[in-house]
Amino acid sequence: MTKLDTMLGQTTPEALANDPILRKAFIVGLMAADIYAPVMDTAEAQAQNGGVSLMATPVEGVQHVLLFSNEANLRGFVAAGTRFAKVAGKELFPLLMGNHAILNPGPKGLKLAPEDIAEINGKSGDCGAPGHVHGPDCNH
Repeated sequence: MTKLDTMLGQTTPEALANDPILRKAFIVGLMAADIYAPVMDTAEAQAQNGGVSLMATPVEGVQHVLLFSNEANLRGFVAAGTRFAKVAGKELFPLLMGNHAILNPGPKGLKLAPEDIAEINGKSGDCGAPGHVHGPDCNH
């Protein structure tokens, strides 16, 4: 079990949505964690394209990039032999801007909308006030 798994086990999507301090702490942990993402490309295609295409799955009719908190969760979801990338959150999340993602798909999966990914990347909710954490009633 990773630190990210521990964090995920100690919170809920509702708690993250309603507690701005918990949300900020979760974002810090997410950026520091290793994230596992299945890739569609073969090693040859990856080398030729100079990058990888991450796997996605439809969730409520919207394509979501698949992300996992550990290799075991990934292996339990994708077909045997699927290639994957292990990437630090701080390196992965900037590449996901504008996309939907789901961390640990399944009943307890955490769906991330483009605005969530923007917030993870520090692109929203920043009024510049020292020590201020935005909440749902913030007027900035």
